Amino acid sequence: MDKTMQRNVGRALVLGILLLLASTEFLLRGPVRFAQSRDFNDFMSPYIQSSAWIRGTDPYSSANLVLFWPLDAKRSDFLAKDLADGSLVYKRGIPTAYPLTCFLILAPLAVVPWHIAHALWLAIDLLAYSVTIVSLLSLADLRRSPLLMYLFLAFALALAPFHTGLAAGSIVVVAVGLIAGAIWSAERQHATLAGVLLALAVGLKPQVGLPFLFYFLLRRRWRHSVVAIGLVAILFAVAVIRLSVSGVSWVPSYLYDSKVLFAPGSLGDFTELDPMRFGLVNLQIPIYAIFGHRQMTNIAAALVALTMGLVWLFLINRRGGGRNELLELSAIAVISLLPVYHRLYDASLLIFPLVWSFTALSGHLRGLAKATLLLILPFLVPGGSALEQLRGHTNRFGALQYSRWWTGTVMSHQAWCLFFLGLILLQALRFADHTVTRGLHRAVLPSP
Repeated sequence: MDKTMQRNVGRALVLGILLLLASTEFLLRGPVRFAQSRDFNDFMSPYIQSSAWIRGTDPYSSANLVLFWPLDAKRSDFLAKDLADGSLVYKRGIPTAYPLTCFLILAPLAVVPWHIAHALWLAIDLLAYSVTIVSLLSLADLRRSPLLMYLFLAFALALAPFHTGLAAGSIVVVAVGLIAGAIWSAERQHATLAGVLLALAVGLKPQVGLPFLFYFLLRRRWRHSVVAIGLVAILFAVAVIRLSVSGVSWVPSYLYDSKVLFAPGSLGDFTELDPMRFGLVNLQIPIYAIFGHRQMTNIAAALVALTMGLVWLFLINRRGGGRNELLELSAIAVISLLPVYHRLYDASLLIFPLVWSFTALSGHLRGLAKATLLLILPFLVPGGSALEQLRGHTNRFGALQYSRWWTGTVMSHQAWCLFFLGLILLQALRFADHTVTRGLHRAVLPSP
């Protein structure tokens, strides 16, 4: 066996081991954990709220959430207690302030018993993840290079945000799949399908889907955008009419749920009052750890994201734009995570800069592509959440664990990674030429 063959066999063996390890981790930390959490997970609340919407009652009412709790699911002890003292939203984050469109979209699942809906949702999540991977592989044309393709698959399977999203039954996994499918459909000239998929993503998770709808508008993909906006409007109108016919006043409870989610000490709080705050990845986490002022933190995070967004707008519109759509989408996906509440599973959007980095490893942007991969590496583990649990079980580091330096850097490292990743992608846009990036043989969104 010559040296070249030995090298190829060794490379194939290493790739096989990486894929096996990544696949095992993916299954154990994602689908298996969701299957074991049938009695309470992130999908439970929107499932019940969809059921309440179908019945024509207030889907944002804590009382209705408890009233319609599935009969085939264990009734947690905290439900009655937290409902009685009015702390259910504050302590548990339920009922969740999802848009009414979300409940309409999930209605077909809400009409079946919980144990069936739970299994169906797992299947839908896995299908959405598969659509994400297949769509991006096709868009990036990585199948031309088996080595890069298998490396990308290993990274994609190892991304902790997807593990957390699948384990929790988060809607974000489906939203990301719909977005990836919409981009692929647009590239294949299926404008109506692209618009429908994007509308469903916006309807399920607006904070994830809207940046991509904005990009479609910016690129003057009018047919895609009109279909998406029109369908979202129809979904919202139908959802509102259903409750209006029943005479339900849902707005006050929606506003209350939204307000409580960001109240001091709640699950959306970024201060020391929330012991689970390091499960967030938005920029408020490190900024507050450094300055310790709530209002200043919100202003600073908004200004940083706004500045980066304006730079992104300038870069993609100079000389009329180019053929670097996958890079442009990657940048806006990362920037959108910085200014507002986002948990670790929302960082599933990192799949876009991940696939872009593999397309650019052999081009003139390879240095920035390698930096992108380096900044994504910390997201192969739960990060802040894992460190928070470790801190709760050991005092080995003493007072250091509670210092501003520690909380502002080590505990908040994933938020910093997103910030620097945004800068790297903007830098890549600055130096990207106006031709198709090597390895990306077709534009992601063709000009109309």
